[in-house]
Amino acid sequence: MKPILWLSAVLLLAGCTAKYQIDNLSGTAGTTRLDRQKAVYVTVPQDGSYESKPYLGSGQIVAQAVAAAFARSAAQVHVAERQLTTEEVLATARKLGAGYIVVPIIAHWEQRATEWSGRPSRMAIRVSILDAATGNQISATSVEGRSRIVSLTSTTPESLLRDPLAQYVSSLY
Repeated sequence: MKPILWLSAVLLLAGCTAKYQIDNLSGTAGTTRLDRQKAVYVTVPQDGSYESKPYLGSGQIVAQAVAAAFARSAAQVHVAERQLTTEEVLATARKLGAGYIVVPIIAHWEQRATEWSGRPSRMAIRVSILDAATGNQISATSVEGRSRIVSLTSTTPESLLRDPLAQYVSSLY
């Protein structure tokens, strides 16, 4: 009987592997609605770091995750190949015929080596949506995720992006 109780306790602790928080930063909570017919252009943020450790490639990972979330709702999604200046972003988005520019910024990126380290993986990104024609901000949101301290599955910052981004983007359309 004790092994069953022990297994139940472990599964209960590990069953929910992450905690998410989505906060609207622009004061337009629930009122921003995007047009599904307009294309989206996603920029590449600077790679994240934690303390003195850089996470090379994390900017491209975030850009791809954001693009994947928008691809479920938008007519077309384009992703920048590299980091660009503001002028380059606006020019490229307009050249591609995008209606919206999505600008993710990595605010926090902390990956733990193992699920049993006693410290959770964490990520926080800020996502701004701009009107491609004017460059004006339409919306700004903070998306945060934190893995559970004990988990039976891997919870990298990348894996923490999927669910809250999907939830956020679906609320926009």
